[in-house]
Amino acid sequence: MSHPIHVHAPDLSTAWLQTTLAVHAAPGRRALHTVTHIVDAAKVEQPRIRAAADDLLDEIDLQPVDTVANTIFPAALALQTSNPAELAERYRRLYPSLKRLERRNNRGTYFLRLVAYPAEKGPVDQLGHLIDTLIMERANAAPKRARYETSLHVPDTEISVPIFEPGRDTTAMAFPCLSLLSFQLDGEHLHAVAHYRSQYLVARGYGNYMGICRLLGYVAAQVGVGIGAVTVVVGQAHADHLRRDLTEGLHALAADLALI
Repeated sequence: MSHPIHVHAPDLSTAWLQTTLAVHAAPGRRALHTVTHIVDAAKVEQPRIRAAADDLLDEIDLQPVDTVANTIFPAALALQTSNPAELAERYRRLYPSLKRLERRNNRGTYFLRLVAYPAEKGPVDQLGHLIDTLIMERANAAPKRARYETSLHVPDTEISVPIFEPGRDTTAMAFPCLSLLSFQLDGEHLHAVAHYRSQYLVARGYGNYMGICRLLGYVAAQVGVGIGAVTVVVGQAHADHLRRDLTEGLHALAADLALI
């Protein structure tokens, strides 16, 4: 059994490369309890690492980075809408078309779970609720003291957003691998933690990191705070699809960037 892997990186590109190589070195090219910490979710991508990820996905004929990222946060659509409610409404209307265009979306997307979570009394816009709650919390002049009892540095507030829906998500290895997103308001910065039951680092990893960072950036902008860190916790991570030549290329890039 492999030891847990912990990666601490300044940006999402470096985080993806270091995590992928670390998991690839583990027995069976998979690792239990992998934790990847992206210090600055707003930091610009590393062009050479992004190009390597794009080339890798193209070589193996997998979905591009942006396609994966859009399942978590549709950045282009967000730029075309004036507020979270409009974004949620437009995405709900567009989803049937997205479902027809891409068979992998037939069980839903992560962003659909954010804006139309299948609750007992009907779909719930978790994104709008999250943003409204954070705005109200920032206006609170008397933060709840009990939230500071167990640590020297505890965020002012933490809000969890479920993705997994127990009554419907009964397939063992299919959607959704992302189970939960939680957000921490720490003074004037907002952070996020993503919990995955499983993650395929080549097929989905870079796009997942990007989508979560973009989502955090959007929420932070709506709330009026700075963008902080993203931490990705994975139950079992896989370094999938990596032939020897592809792995050697990633190792050479990491060495050239002084990452190993």
